[in-house]
Amino acid sequence: MSKRGRTDDDSRPPKRPKPDHVLQAVVEEIHFARQLQELLTFRQDGIQQLRGGIASFKAFLESVCYHRDEDRRSRQLAILHEFLDSEKPADANDTERPFLAQLWQAWSFASQNNNDHLCSQISALFALLVKTLSSILDFRDHGVLLCRTILQHQHLRMIRRSLDAPKHKDFLISPCLRLLTEVTSFDGGLLAKEVYKRREQTFEPMALRRNLGAFKTDQSEEEARRRPAIRTLTIRYILTHLKYLHQGGKADLLKNRPLCTSLFHFLQDDPADVIAELLSATEQHVLKDADLPRSAKAALLVEHNLERVTDIATRSSADHAAFQTAFAWLKAVCSEPSCGVLRISGWYPPGTDRFSEDTLRADAIDLGLDSVDFYDRDQKPNVRNTVLLTWIQTLRPHSNLRERELLLTCFRSAPELVAAYFAEKNMQLEPKLSNTWIGYASLLFEVVQLDLPAFLGYEDGWAQLPPQTYIMLDSILPRSLTQKVLTRCLNQSNDLIRFFAVRILVMALQKLSEVQLQLAKGSDSAVSKTELWKEASERLHEAFVERFPAMKDVVGAFRKIPNDDEHLLQQEAVTHLLRLCYEVLPLQAAAEPFDISAPLTAALVKTDPIATAEEALQSIRLEHLLQIARRSPGMRWLTKQGALEHSPLMTLLKIHAENVNDRQVRDLICGVLAEHSILSTASGLDALVAVLHHLAPVSEAVASFLDDCFSRANKQPVKYLDDMEAMVAKHADDHEGPRTLPSILPAVLGEQAAYVGNRPRKEQSEIATFIIGYFDLLRWTAEAKDGLELIRESFESLDRFQVLEELHDPKSTLLNVEISRAPIATEENVKATGPVHVLPFSAPSAESENHPELLKWSQKDLGLAIEDGDIAALMLCLSSQYPEIRSQALVQLHRVLEKVLESTLEDKMQIYFLLGELIETYEHPIETSSDATPYLVTCFATHALEIEIQPVHYLYPKINRFLNKGPAWRPSKLPTHLLKRTVLSEPEEDDSYWKEVQWVLDWLVDGTRTVDDLEILRKGKVFEQIMSLCSSPGSGARVKERVLELLWRVTFIEGGSTTLIKRTGSLSWLNMVPGEERIAGLMQGLRKRIVETCDQEEIEEWGGVSIDIM
Repeated sequence: MSKRGRTDDDSRPPKRPKPDHVLQAVVEEIHFARQLQELLTFRQDGIQQLRGGIASFKAFLESVCYHRDEDRRSRQLAILHEFLDSEKPADANDTERPFLAQLWQAWSFASQNNNDHLCSQISALFALLVKTLSSILDFRDHGVLLCRTILQHQHLRMIRRSLDAPKHKDFLISPCLRLLTEVTSFDGGLLAKEVYKRREQTFEPMALRRNLGAFKTDQSEEEARRRPAIRTLTIRYILTHLKYLHQGGKADLLKNRPLCTSLFHFLQDDPADVIAELLSATEQHVLKDADLPRSAKAALLVEHNLERVTDIATRSSADHAAFQTAFAWLKAVCSEPSCGVLRISGWYPPGTDRFSEDTLRADAIDLGLDSVDFYDRDQKPNVRNTVLLTWIQTLRPHSNLRERELLLTCFRSAPELVAAYFAEKNMQLEPKLSNTWIGYASLLFEVVQLDLPAFLGYEDGWAQLPPQTYIMLDSILPRSLTQKVLTRCLNQSNDLIRFFAVRILVMALQKLSEVQLQLAKGSDSAVSKTELWKEASERLHEAFVERFPAMKDVVGAFRKIPNDDEHLLQQEAVTHLLRLCYEVLPLQAAAEPFDISAPLTAALVKTDPIATAEEALQSIRLEHLLQIARRSPGMRWLTKQGALEHSPLMTLLKIHAENVNDRQVRDLICGVLAEHSILSTASGLDALVAVLHHLAPVSEAVASFLDDCFSRANKQPVKYLDDMEAMVAKHADDHEGPRTLPSILPAVLGEQAAYVGNRPRKEQSEIATFIIGYFDLLRWTAEAKDGLELIRESFESLDRFQVLEELHDPKSTLLNVEISRAPIATEENVKATGPVHVLPFSAPSAESENHPELLKWSQKDLGLAIEDGDIAALMLCLSSQYPEIRSQALVQLHRVLEKVLESTLEDKMQIYFLLGELIETYEHPIETSSDATPYLVTCFATHALEIEIQPVHYLYPKINRFLNKGPAWRPSKLPTHLLKRTVLSEPEEDDSYWKEVQWVLDWLVDGTRTVDDLEILRKGKVFEQIMSLCSSPGSGARVKERVLELLWRVTFIEGGSTTLIKRTGSLSWLNMVPGEERIAGLMQGLRKRIVETCDQEEIEEWGGVSIDIM
């Protein structure tokens, strides 16, 4: 039915408008206290007069409170004091006639008759009166009396009725909230406890939560300050309680999680000053309250509240007044454990830092880390900081820098969050140059840059167990960076995407190296189960390789970058990546053939001065290339290449002559010269650098001459050694004793000096000056003096050998270019440090009582078990001192033999022959010295197994020919046979002679562990053969160190040192073998070790002289 419209008939009068019952109150000026009493007298028929009196009293209080009339203030205070004294009851506890009884009667009448405006006016008057009294010290007693009157039960019921009013009656709710706030904060919170004690009327959670939802969105900042919303007043009331309540009251208040959530729910719609007040109060009186329990603080820091504050801190405009306050609040929550939500934790989820009781049982089978039930079982770790983890998942760090800073702060404070975050975060990192991809890429780069936690995240030093592999790996190279993603990024044509991949891989490799170093420290500090830390390091290395791109892709990225100044930054980065691959992942780097000669040649050509901004990058790149070349087996140091006028070694030497303080370059040159047997002492190189530095810039004639001498020394080392030996023998004196020879380079210079006269006069003088200067400096080095003088005499008498300038002070010239090196092991510091720790070699490892390898291989795929070394470890069990271990190992090897035949391995027949011959050697020994197979035999089998799975290995043909000789091996003939096939035979490849010798030495060092092994080597005269290798001109420092390490391990075997002295003449040999300072120091340390561990009485009786004379 439609509404009836108004007719045009004017006979009916219009509807009378609704009268306005809210009449304007008349405000009178207060002159006397009696006047106030009359104005505030309550009569049911005088409501309008009462409202006028309330308005007059309110104006009077505002004048007093806000100092509006300073001239009359003293008079006003007297009037107020007189009025309040007159209203005091005789008994403060009298509920029938309370303080200011007329006003309470009026409020009660208004409440019963639903006169909301009068209720609002009276409650506002009380709020203003309490506020006024709290600001004047003389009125403290009146204020306390008034507050206690307000807290009487009948009065709180009226306040509660007003607080429960509908939300649209904000004029009724607001003054009651202000009144309770003033009462709570009166006199520094004197009555806060009393207010909270009556929380059924004053702090009812449901009413407060409803009022926290009453906010206004259409108000300006100025309007919000003048007439605050109900939510604003409720927030201030709750904050007043948090500020003044005792610890128990605050903890009880914060237990109400729904109320705490509502406190922050509409935070984005609050005025900026209210937000700042809320955050400051909660931080000061809750988060930083040391007496408040963590559980109470955590109730305030739920995920919902953190998200609301995040909206203000990161997603509001920068000119928001609470922008910085909210951000600082969040950073404090993320970084300070005292705030209540952050729990300090590293890479150890709860319960993963120690062994279980079953693992520590004496009869438990040791399976390594597989025996730890939780280790690497779950790829999603349990975390202590669940609240922070849930919150950071809502952040957008790829698009908001402030949110990224918060995320990284959480990662630094709780490193456990890194792996957990990326386990749940799905990032789209397919290489596409968009803003999203750039944001994700920069975020991941900063995550990889994070520092390692101390002790790998364990609070009290080193834990019993290492961290789990996937947790460490995700912190090194986050899970989003898969091998597929990184490979695609490296192969991109876009420079920025490729540069990102290179830089993040560089950071990851550096971090992996740091983690492995920390794992090594943890292994050294572990009380028990130290092998678990080593196994964890191996697992981490394998997992990292699986996530790391293939080496061919890294080399491809290196080759794609143009060799010009515009791409110099990218060149340095990818060269650094290659260097780290050779240092941290040497096996993977060696698997991909890569010739560094051409890039190094190009870099050496560019060593001329360039722009200042590019000079540093070019120098750093050259350093990377040199380190790669040092580790690259295919580097041709003594061959001219490309645009170089000289060989890479000579070019590098010229550069080093300009900057003689670069220790890395000096060590590199020293290693190359020693490897090619050109110089045998570091001091000889110092003399060479000194004379070139004196002649700098080095002329082309000198450089070409020295380069030619390097080439001759490398091609014909035996010829020059024979010449020096003949020269020394010809001029030998009658005195007895060993004669030492200088390095090959002085001999080559002496021979080529005879041909200097055929050059132009200027070149003659330059070269002659170089040669004479070099020999002058050699007098102050460790080179053999006899041979040097004979070589010098052979060319100084030549015609046309004129010197431009002689060195006036050779010793000072040499000292100016010397670089401090690590101390050499000499006889003096051997005495100071003791014999065991002088040499950098390890003693033979003792057999463990536990043998997890007996069963460990069966838990893996056969191919993986071979690659991981489980089958090799099983082979070694045949040499165990425990018969039961040998029996179990034999049974397991038979099972392995069956599985090999059933497998699809490409080299299964070679592996089958190897295992079968080892088993046959154990079951039907041709030579019986003990029940156990010597370690030399089982170690040979393990080393041969590594060759059988690598058909391209340089010893692959020789090992297979040996396996085809017969079904079993003769242990006593095994070392001599292999030495004959390597040391005394041609290599399978042209440049693999010393590689084969090195392999045999590695096997002998690994297999020499027991008395049986020592007897095999003694009877086969193996020591004499390998000791003669050190006298070979082609034997480098590595071969000599390996020989010394073999003798070192022999000294740990019972009777080993005595055997070395009586059967091999090792003490005399150590005095005769030449070598550079480091090798000489090692020999001195080995000599000391042999003398101290031998049977000195037996040796002196055998030799007839004191052992010191020997």
